[in-house]
This record gives sequence, structure tokens and C-alpha cells, in this order.
Amino acid sequence: MNVEGIRQQLKALKLPTAAGELEAVLHQHQQAVDLAWVAELLSREIDARRERALQRRLMRANFPELPTLEAFDWSFNPKLDRARIEALAKLDFVPEHRIGLFLGEAGLGKTHFALAIGVLAVRAGHRVFCASTKKLIQRLEAALQQKTLDRLFQQMLSSELWIIDDWGLVHMKREIAEEVFDLFDRRKYSSAMLLTSNREVETWGEMFPDPVLANATIDRLFDRAEIVVFQGTSYRLKGRITLPSLQPGDLAPAAKRKKATASAAMDRGRRMA
Repeated sequence: MNVEGIRQQLKALKLPTAAGELEAVLHQHQQAVDLAWVAELLSREIDARRERALQRRLMRANFPELPTLEAFDWSFNPKLDRARIEALAKLDFVPEHRIGLFLGEAGLGKTHFALAIGVLAVRAGHRVFCASTKKLIQRLEAALQQKTLDRLFQQMLSSELWIIDDWGLVHMKREIAEEVFDLFDRRKYSSAMLLTSNREVETWGEMFPDPVLANATIDRLFDRAEIVVFQGTSYRLKGRITLPSLQPGDLAPAAKRKKATASAAMDRGRRMA
């Protein structure tokens, strides 16, 4: 590697003085030597710093697991909108502070894909905040109690991507609902968001103490949102439960056996009497 390459590595390590003085020091010592060993040493330092930064971002994101897109069996559910999911996985929506809504019944892969895209974002250098709706509400309640709400807001609003899982399942008190509205309102200036829900959109208002606050908050969820509707067979139950195919007549023998068992029990009761 040449002198310019070494200089760029020193800058990447935030060593501006060393980068600026490199040529002067080499000239002073008249070092016409191979700098490959210096380049390798600096490369190792850069790689180690990047890995430590990655692990810090993963820890701060607090993912419950680290799934990948590659681990998902797309063939299991051909109804999934693979093109839209893979488009979101390119992460172009993150710097644009847009929203991805993953909607559909439970077990279809919404959380898997949201987390997998979150992991990709962390690997790309983005800060990610991840929480279920229930956990977010609990954290807001604790922050209000401990008077640390500003710290929680700073953590979320400094994260470039939010992942909010299981939206629509938990009712909020007014003071919490107001803080959620404030967060979602301010988010558009700093953060993108992936939100998953297995509830019908029409029922989301039930989370809130009044319809005005509900409408204002939900309106912000659909602002420049990419909506991916999940349909098909449950991926979560894949290979675990196989329900038999029943015909209407199949239930008759069981009903007869139940009736016969009940009659026998009554006969035994009469004889004992």
C-alpha cells in the first residue's frame, strides 16, 4: 500500500495529526521502505473497531433474536410479497425516515422480517431501537415514574430505525398515549420505523383512551408508509401441527360413542341404586 493509502487509514482511525504528518516524518527519516506491514496493522485496528461498534449497536438495539432473510423458507408461503420485503431490506427507507407496516395474521413472518431488516440496518451502521408495543408502554411508564422520559426520548429519536412489534394488542392510559403520539409525531424528523400488527387496522383505536388521540396517532403511522400485507399459512407452526382433514360425517361416530358412553354410565348408576 502507498503513502496515500496509509493516510486514509489513519483518518479512518480518527488520527488526523498522524495522517497530516505522515509524509513529513517519512521524509525526515528518509524511509524508503515497504509500508505493507503498517497497512496490515492499521487494517486490523480498523476491523476491530468496526466489530466492537457493531456489537455495541446490536446490544443497544436489544433484539430478542437475530434472524436473517436467508434463513426464511420463501417457498413455504408463496403468498408473501417478497419483492416489497426485499425492497425494504435494501434500507433506502431508513435515511428517508419512512415507515414499513407489516400487517396480517399471527405466525406469518412479520416479526422475523422486521428483525432481520433491523439486523441488516445495524450491520450497515445504523442505530436501531427495538421493542414490542407492551415493552414500549412499560418503558414509558417507568420513565414517567423515574422522571427519565427525556433520556428515553433521546434514545429513540437518535435511533435511525425503530422496530415496534405487536401493535394494537395493549390498551394505553391517557398519559402514555399522549407520549406515544408525541414520539410518533417527532419521529418523522429523525427515524424510520417498521411496525408489525396482527390486528385489523379498524381496531387500533381501541388502544387509546379517546378517538381524537387515536386518529391523530394512527394518521402518523400511515404517513409515507409502505404497507406489506401478510397472508397464507402460518410459518411459525411449520412442521409442528398438522390438522386432519375432517368431513361432516366423520364427527358422527364420535357423537355416537359419546352418547353410548353416557347411556352406559346412567345404567351403572341405576344398578348401583
